[in-house]
Amino acid sequence: MAYPTRMLALCALALLALGAGPALAHKDHKTRQQVAAGMANASPSPTAAIPMEHDSAQPGHPEAMAGRAAGARQPASFVARLLDWLGRLHPMLVHFPIAFIPAALFTAIVGRKRPGFAKPVQFLVVTGGLSAPVAALSGWLGGGLGLGGDDWVMQSHRWIGTGIGLGALALAIWALKRPQSDRNPVMIAGLAVLTVAILAQGWFGGALVHGVDHLHW
Repeated sequence: MAYPTRMLALCALALLALGAGPALAHKDHKTRQQVAAGMANASPSPTAAIPMEHDSAQPGHPEAMAGRAAGARQPASFVARLLDWLGRLHPMLVHFPIAFIPAALFTAIVGRKRPGFAKPVQFLVVTGGLSAPVAALSGWLGGGLGLGGDDWVMQSHRWIGTGIGLGALALAIWALKRPQSDRNPVMIAGLAVLTVAILAQGWFGGALVHGVDHLHW
């Protein structure tokens, strides 16, 4: 290799080394901050916030815990894996009743003075009523089939969602059997209750992901 070429190669290696140093240091600092934050949340002791070196093979190490959690989400049998996968569709499926049920309420209110809105109301009620139980079932598959639990946010989210699914299905059956009742006061009242329940359900869903203070000003 010629002398200028060797010099250029050495300069390039030096620049890479200088750039990698701060990057690795920043990554290590971020990892230490995350470990320290996790220890501080786990214990009220002031000494718990001190970053410490851990062996990733130790049971309490975050990497070991993440590895066990990832392994726990991989059931052995095909049926168990299928149910687990269907449960992970819950965040996508909930958007259908969220959209159709309030739209059905709005259309039913406006349609009281517009007979041409009868068919759209029936379509929205039936579509929302059929999609809501599917979304609720996927929530049960994703959150577990256990009836008990100490997490009041999860339990509230679970049972409100179940009520929305059953109530929406009942309105859908009624709309199919008696299309002329799509815009009467009882249907509108039922859609209004479901819409309020969907708003409450959205708060509990956000609390599960972001914490109960996610809407604080």
